[in-house]
Amino acid sequence: MNPWPLVLAATLPAMGHVIVTRFSVPRPQDPRTADRHGNPAWLDRRLELFRRFFVPSVSRLGVPAVLLCSTESAPYVGSRVDDLGWVEVVVQDEWYGGWRGHEDEFVTRMDSDDAVHEGWPAAVEATPAGAEVCCTRNFLRYDVSTGKLCRYSRREPAPLAAFRGGRNPFAHDHAGLDRRYRVHDVDGPYLLQVYHGGNVSSRRPSWYRRRLPLDRLRPFGLDAQAMSRWNVRTFER
Repeated sequence: MNPWPLVLAATLPAMGHVIVTRFSVPRPQDPRTADRHGNPAWLDRRLELFRRFFVPSVSRLGVPAVLLCSTESAPYVGSRVDDLGWVEVVVQDEWYGGWRGHEDEFVTRMDSDDAVHEGWPAAVEATPAGAEVCCTRNFLRYDVSTGKLCRYSRREPAPLAAFRGGRNPFAHDHAGLDRRYRVHDVDGPYLLQVYHGGNVSSRRPSWYRRRLPLDRLRPFGLDAQAMSRWNVRTFER
């Protein structure tokens, strides 16, 4: 069973990497949605996406993962993920929070409905020691309703980023990381964003974007054939 409502970073094993996601933390930009975090039906939809994409991708990396949840949602989420021994639920009610990892590890931030490439930990470890944050500006996006996979490149850092020295990964928005830290850009698409209809900022791939073969999903731990059989519906955050 996961110890909740509060798990301290000191209880986690001193490993080289930990992955952290804001699973259910109220957004100050949208106070009208704050009551969702106590709604089991809404949390179940979030958990379904988490199980479908995040879990198969992250579980095979052999690193712990932390799900940041509000005081209201932590008990429910903790009871639904207690079969995942590598997952901890941590209470955080502030969007920019204060959770930190160990000083001798990389803390990677990513969204709970996305997937990460199997080569991400090794790529991060190979970066210069002077870099405070390892970012990527290239990523893939998969539309679950059409099965279309596309590649993107952005000027600002993507939501996937690894913080050296256990820094708070959510102290600042991802788009402005290169203005706050000494950043090293990791070349290559190590992030897979999933468009499912309920995303806050991700948009469906445009018609003119070139479709990539679905075997590109395999390094992210995802089975294209299994996903094609998934009963896709619209999710709301």
